[in-house]
Amino acid sequence: MPRALIYAPEALADLDAAALWLTQPGSGPHAWRTLTAIRADIRRLRQHPCLWPVRYHPGVRELPCAGGYRVLYRVHPDTGRSETAGDVRVLRVFGPGQDRSTF
Repeated sequence: MPRALIYAPEALADLDAAALWLTQPGSGPHAWRTLTAIRADIRRLRQHPCLWPVRYHPGVRELPCAGGYRVLYRVHPDTGRSETAGDVRVLRVFGPGQDRSTF
């Protein structure tokens, strides 16, 4: 089922911040691979939006990514099955150790 992958402005800002952090001078090729893996993990949500569980916030699923990053997202409608679920909205992208309790 073709579905949209929509990024909230906060998620885009988070990805920009992650890119700046991961690709700072001297970071090396591993950091670039981590950034590439995070973006690929997010794109895969189009095929498997219900693979990751709802966690700490009602209706918000959490995708673990490379380097300890976490992607918070909603599926609308969220049927609980990837075959019938709707579009994916990426809400935030948090780095390791960042507080995800209030987003």
